Amino acid sequence: MIYIKRKYYLIYVLAVVAICPGCEKNIEPPKEFVLPSKNIRNIIVDKNGTKWITTDKGIVSYDGSALTEYPNESSFNDDAASRLVLEEGQATYKLWLCSGNGLSAFESSEKKITNFTIYNTNNSGILSDSVSALDIDLHGTRYIATSLGLSIFSGINWLDYYGQAANKILQNYKITAVAAAKNSWIYVSTKGGGVSRFKYLDAVSGATTFTEEWSSGLKSNNILTVEVVDDTCQWYGTDKGVAFHMNEHTKSGWINYSRADGLVCDTVNAIAKDLSGNIWFGTPKGISKLSNNIWETFTTKNGLVSNHINAIAVDLDGSVWVGTDKGISHYISNRWKDIQEKTTE
Repeated sequence: MIYIKRKYYLIYVLAVVAICPGCEKNIEPPKEFVLPSKNIRNIIVDKNGTKWITTDKGIVSYDGSALTEYPNESSFNDDAASRLVLEEGQATYKLWLCSGNGLSAFESSEKKITNFTIYNTNNSGILSDSVSALDIDLHGTRYIATSLGLSIFSGINWLDYYGQAANKILQNYKITAVAAAKNSWIYVSTKGGGVSRFKYLDAVSGATTFTEEWSSGLKSNNILTVEVVDDTCQWYGTDKGVAFHMNEHTKSGWINYSRADGLVCDTVNAIAKDLSGNIWFGTPKGISKLSNNIWETFTTKNGLVSNHINAIAVDLDGSVWVGTDKGISHYISNRWKDIQEKTTE
């Protein structure tokens, strides 16, 4: 039985709308496409092409023809990431919401809600109600970043994980991102402690830590984001540029890029790989694209609505959606188009 209360209204409405297919082609947003807030936290694109946009005043979705706004919730007004994570199966569709009030999930199938759950410290084994990031591996195991460490949920059992026993970086430093690779490695980045890498099946194995001192590849232990590409390769955004790690070996296969190489700013908040293989880097001073070792930078002078980039998402047609502190910029047909905050009469 599903109880629809005011507290859960946002997720319920999302579940009803999420199952509606979006258009397969990217249609330009209608003129009434407006946002509840200019401060964009996260953007994801589902398999139907629907864009899910998290702001600090709620969520909007855009399916290619219509924009839907969902009620404001207090969880969007705290310091948590307010991130959305998509989990798609053949017959099911699930969205996960990370916030300062715990982890929310809903599942829909055949236009009916079949499951709805809110995970918090009162009803689950999660370490903390403050959830900053989440990723899901090929086995369906969830890796949940909290303010007190990493909670691993297999669907049945909960496990608390803090990193290697010698340093426990996931307990001592803020977790900034989680990325599950197809080769079963899990990468958890932190602000100040580097990266915790491990594998998990029935237990944690192969645990190691990437740090500036140990790996000789990271230029900073302040890792702001991590993006896994091509199964074994990882991109790390730091406060001293980006690091590319091209294999599974801790101390080899590292390349670093900074402003001296063409990056617009050494603080990298977001990374995404587009359908052409280009890598996009979002920074507080604009966005840079790396294509075949050639750098190209975009700022407000080139059409961005703001230089402060918080999120990057690649659409099904290869276009790029960029979330900033002043709205969204959409890069399509080699030019930028802006979607900003709605005005108040």
